Amino acid sequence: MDKHENRSYIKWGITIFLTAAAILLFYYFVFHIDEVKLLYHSLVKIFSPVLIGLLIAYLINPIINYLERIIYQKILRNKTVSDKNKKRIRTVTILLSMFFLAYIIYAFFDLVIPELRKSLENISQQLTTYINNLEVWVNDVLRNRPQFNGVINDIIEEMTLKINDWIDGSLTDTLFGLMPQINDLIKALTSGVVSILTIILNTLVGIIISFYLLYGKENFAGQAKKIVYAFAKRETANSFIHNMRFINKTFLGFIVGKIIDSIIIGFLCFILTTIIGTPYPILISVIVGVTNVIPFFGPYIGAIPCAFLVLMVDPMECLYFVIMIILLQQFDGNILGPKILGDATGISGFWVIFAITLFGGIFGIPGMIIGVPLFAVIYSAVKAMIRSNLDDKQMPKHTEDYIKVDYVDESNQFMQIPPEEVREIVTRRRYGLRKLQYKIEPVEEEATGGLAENEAEKASKEINKK
Repeated sequence: MDKHENRSYIKWGITIFLTAAAILLFYYFVFHIDEVKLLYHSLVKIFSPVLIGLLIAYLINPIINYLERIIYQKILRNKTVSDKNKKRIRTVTILLSMFFLAYIIYAFFDLVIPELRKSLENISQQLTTYINNLEVWVNDVLRNRPQFNGVINDIIEEMTLKINDWIDGSLTDTLFGLMPQINDLIKALTSGVVSILTIILNTLVGIIISFYLLYGKENFAGQAKKIVYAFAKRETANSFIHNMRFINKTFLGFIVGKIIDSIIIGFLCFILTTIIGTPYPILISVIVGVTNVIPFFGPYIGAIPCAFLVLMVDPMECLYFVIMIILLQQFDGNILGPKILGDATGISGFWVIFAITLFGGIFGIPGMIIGVPLFAVIYSAVKAMIRSNLDDKQMPKHTEDYIKVDYVDESNQFMQIPPEEVREIVTRRRYGLRKLQYKIEPVEEEATGGLAENEAEKASKEINKK
């Protein structure tokens, strides 16, 4: 037995082992899904600092690349730089990028929190007035429907009494009546405080990890490529690295595109709410812009609390606001969003909406956020497989060439069969015999990739004669 046979047996053995292991893992995954979820959450909890560091590094990396490109090309004018100075430049760009990101976050909360505080104070002070306005508006609307007046008035009066009692201090009495549940409340608050402290600690550790990742990103990338080329064939490794670069470009393009889309929607919401006189326009615009990060359904999610807030101030303004949000969502979902995200991910508007619906239904809100770039990767992989198979069969790769095709012969000639010739469903074998019995002349293609119908009609007449 020579070396080639030994290698062949070893490959077959490894293949059988991996197949059996995959079957066992699939069985365990299907019938022990709760344990798998528990293991998943435990691993996520353990590696949270690393995951946070990877996320921060991934988001900051484009800023670092931009700053370094300016430094090397504009300031240093492509002069030779020593390794020591390169490390210094990298440290400076990382710190500047982190400070820039921190400033953006600070500016955002500095804008939102004061407006939120003033809005809540105004709401608490004018709450009784808002409820009275709502009651008057409901009475005006239901004036011609006396059968509903009693029910609506009772509901509003009950809500008014409860809110007034809460404002007057009956909340203390309510808390004393809930003494048996105070212990559970304290436990929940303690757990929440611990969770917040854990998130802060993980974030700080993640920032440190992201610094080291960004500082030596070339070395980490080189090590990863070395591992790929060590354990895979050259063609497979080349394809894998190329695909990973495409995935990175797709995800980064989606993130940037979604941020741009959300900024535009928030700005448009501010302009429209200012024009129609909606109260608290800055607060509402910020909420709508932030929730717009969730594709398609984001404006609705942000509009629900905003609409309730506007309803308490002025019901008619709430109606105008709801109409405005619907129109804004239609503009974003059908024009702006698919245009920006479609260009960023390389897929059309239909597939953008399809990806949001599919992955949102499976993974919830996180799936709605990452669904578009993930589907873009899957779409590209399937597209590459289709093109490869068509190349092997020596057939055209453009979709336009297949729009009017009904039949392709052995020489890859495209033909169009008139509708009157399509009479029944036949098997591939029977259709092959029919093709031999009734030879169909190939039809010349049009400039647009279609087929000439007059030639097909001539072929049909010849078949009928035979």
